Amino acid sequence: MTYDSSWVRSSLSQLDYLYSARAVDVDLRPVIDFAIRWAPFGGAGAGELLVSFGVGRRRFVEMVHAGLRPRRTDNQEARWLERGLLDALASAWKVDDSVAARSVR
Repeated sequence: MTYDSSWVRSSLSQLDYLYSARAVDVDLRPVIDFAIRWAPFGGAGAGELLVSFGVGRRRFVEMVHAGLRPRRTDNQEARWLERGLLDALASAWKVDDSVAARSVR
């Protein structure tokens, strides 16, 4: 997958849809937005994450997972978009499977 400017625009548009469908928590929207914008660079560094969110990389990835975790009230399209965004971000940020497994509780 290529994480270019068109992917970023498309992903931000998907995030807007998910937010309008109330499929993304208002507090975690900025986290997901940040993750999308930094995806073309393989994710942000520890310093940038600490300054922006006060957390390290592992906790940030857990927050992204929590923000894109499907809810009971999500429609099928929202669930599909959440899974697609989560998979793309995990690949772009080079998320270790053990981190992803711990974040699904």
